[in-house]
Amino acid sequence: MEIIIEPLLTEFDENILHNLAHDVSREFEHIRVRASSVATDTVVSSLKKDGVFQSSFDTRRNQWNSPKLLDSFYEKFKPEKDKIVLLILDVDAYSDGLNFVLGEALPKAGLGVVYLPRIKEEFYGQKPNDKLFYDRIVKECVHELGHLFNFNHCPNTLCVMHFSKSLSDTDVKGKSFCDRCRMK
Repeated sequence: MEIIIEPLLTEFDENILHNLAHDVSREFEHIRVRASSVATDTVVSSLKKDGVFQSSFDTRRNQWNSPKLLDSFYEKFKPEKDKIVLLILDVDAYSDGLNFVLGEALPKAGLGVVYLPRIKEEFYGQKPNDKLFYDRIVKECVHELGHLFNFNHCPNTLCVMHFSKSLSDTDVKGKSFCDRCRMK
């Protein structure tokens, strides 16, 4: 089993990607976690050519429709049975019944995504805070990977699987699974 963290349409420093893979791997001890810094130009070009981004963008909301994006990404990436792909995108997205999502997962497809804009302080008119931003990325990656391993939301506000209704919920919860979730 392998987890691949793949930034798409966004750039990350090589050291940040290495640290992210390392920090995420702490929660998935017996699974190899690697972050890919290789730009998937052919995938991006293909998605643009196929109109995926245009058809997934809601101009009234000025946001991308996460389920549509995930379906399109699945068609392009089709993770192998023993691989899980977690994409990181710097786009604002929503899902059915929600004003926004920080991430979303398709467990049966082995594919998830974390959206960056709303975990950045700049989105709220604040000064950038690299440490806080990084902590939020780790939490959201572990959370979405938890869903990819069929974990549900947890009522424990300190568990990484707790549902974030707001960014303050994300900041309160930890980067780890609670004891109950870990036993799963």
